[in-house]
Amino acid sequence: MTMPEPTTSAPRMSKVLVPKAYTPLPADADKRSVILALAEALVTCKRLEAKQVALVVDEAMKREVVGSTGIGHGIAIPHCRSNLSNEIICSYGHCPDGLDFDSLDGEPVHSVFLLITPPDLKDQHLQLMKSFASQIRKEHFCDFLHQVASSQALHDLLVEFETR
Repeated sequence: MTMPEPTTSAPRMSKVLVPKAYTPLPADADKRSVILALAEALVTCKRLEAKQVALVVDEAMKREVVGSTGIGHGIAIPHCRSNLSNEIICSYGHCPDGLDFDSLDGEPVHSVFLLITPPDLKDQHLQLMKSFASQIRKEHFCDFLHQVASSQALHDLLVEFETR
């Protein structure tokens, strides 16, 4: 007799992503301006207050000093822990031409996910990062990710690969 697989409540990128926080990014943007644009997108979507943007940018930039969040494969995931939200939230930026994010593999970054995680959801944050890392390793995921041109296309791609 086989036991059913346990159900997990691990967060998925498709669930924490704020769909309307899809932001086109210019190729000449630096890390700070990218993080600023993604934090401001969360203000536009009413997930952050304008007065909170500077704190998000400062905290995410402090994390960048520890080590680049340009994880390779054209993806960067700047992040910070903050009480500004009671759940993990994520905005997304896309740069078709690629931008310099000091990526670990030295390649340009096309896709940037800004994650804001409440301090008490550290384990869920780590599970999310682990889950997303497994998506990145799936064949064609990164190629498709770098071609998304809308928030709906991004959401659909994430859902499709999370269910594989």
